[in-house]
Amino acid sequence: MSMRVARSVFVLFYVLVGALPVIAAEEPAETLASTAVVGLRGGFDSSPTNSKGEKGSPTLTGFASWNYLRGTAQDGYGLDLLLVDTQYDPRQLAASRSHALTLKHTTGISETLSLQSSLAIENEQSWSRRRNALTWRERLNLSLGSFRLFANGEARLAALNERNVFANGDFLPQDENLATLGITPGIAWRQGETEIGVSFTTSSTRFTNGTDYLGMRRDNYRLQPNLFVSTALKGASFEASLSPLQVIFPDREFENEKKLLYTAKLRVPYDWLTLDLSSGRTVEDTTLPFAVINLVTQHEGKLTARFNDTNALSLTVRQKLEDYLGLDATTRTSSIGLDYARGLGNGMTATASAAWRKTKDTGLEAVPAFVVQLGLQKQLDFSEPGKSAKKGG
Repeated sequence: MSMRVARSVFVLFYVLVGALPVIAAEEPAETLASTAVVGLRGGFDSSPTNSKGEKGSPTLTGFASWNYLRGTAQDGYGLDLLLVDTQYDPRQLAASRSHALTLKHTTGISETLSLQSSLAIENEQSWSRRRNALTWRERLNLSLGSFRLFANGEARLAALNERNVFANGDFLPQDENLATLGITPGIAWRQGETEIGVSFTTSSTRFTNGTDYLGMRRDNYRLQPNLFVSTALKGASFEASLSPLQVIFPDREFENEKKLLYTAKLRVPYDWLTLDLSSGRTVEDTTLPFAVINLVTQHEGKLTARFNDTNALSLTVRQKLEDYLGLDATTRTSSIGLDYARGLGNGMTATASAAWRKTKDTGLEAVPAFVVQLGLQKQLDFSEPGKSAKKGG
C-alpha cells in the first residue's frame, strides 16, 4: 500500500476515533462493555518457515486484544483491536505480526430496522506473505416477524505480496494493489434456535497496477449464491453453509473457475468434555505467478476436557490444503497438538502447549516440525453495565 494511501487510512482512523465521544454525548448509552486480554508466550519452533534443513529458533509472542461496546449490538458503537507479534532469532528470521482494528457503529432506525457500519484496518507480515487492507462495510437489517431481510455492501482496498515458496523465490519488487466492491442481499427465517437463509453475492475486483509482473491482467468478477443454516439442541450447536462460486476473468488471461465452497461447525458438550468439529473451503487472493485464486480447505477436530474450574486440557487435530488454481501447486499442512490451561485467579491463566506438524509443498520434500510453548495471560474487564437510562426506539 502506498504511503499516500497509508497516510489517508491513519487520518481517517483518528477522525473517527475523535468523533466517537461526540456520538456518545448526543445519546447516552445503556451499557459499556469493555474487556481486554494481554499475554506472552515463549518457546521453540524447530522449523518456523517449514523449509528443509532449516535450523530451529526460539520464539517469543506478545498478544493483546480489546473489545469495546457502548450501547447495544442493535444501537451503539464499538471497537475491536487485535495485536499479535512473534519474534524469532533475528539471524534466521524477521519478526512476524498480525494487527487488526475494527471500528463499528449500529444505528437503530426503528424497532425493526437497523444500519450497521464498520471500518477495518488490517496488517499482516510473515516470512512468506505481506498484506495491508482497508475495508468499509454497510449492512441493513429488517426484521419482519420470523423473517430477517438484509443487504450488505463492501468496499476494500488491499496491498498484497507473496513469496513463491515453490520456487524458493523472493517477494515481488512491489505490492499488487487491488480494489474490491461487493453487494450481498439475503433473507433468513428463524424459529426458536433454528435459522435458515439464502443470500447472493456479486463482486468486482480490480488490480490498480493494470498488469502483473508477467504482463497479465488479473481483474475478475465473482458470483456466489449461499445457503446457510444454524440450530441448537440440548446444548449442542450446528451451523453450515453451501456456496457455489463462479470466478470470471473478462480479459480471458486466466481460466474461469467454478468451485463449491462450504463451512460446517459442530459443538457437542457432554458433562466435562466438549467436542468441536469444523470444516470449510474458502478462497483467498494471491500474487503467485499464473494464479489469482488460492482455494483453502481446512478441517479441525478438538476435544476439550475441563477437569474443574481451573484446569483444562485440549487435543487438537488439523489439516489444511492450499491449492493455487492455475499454478498446479499445493501446500498441505497436517498437525496435532496438546494445550493445557490453568486458571490462577484474578483473571490470570497459565498455558503450556506442544504440537507436531508436517508440511508438503508441490515439488519439495515434506518437512516435519515441532513447537513447544509456555505462556501467561491476563483478562481485564472494564465494563459498566446499566449505568445510563434506556434510549428510545
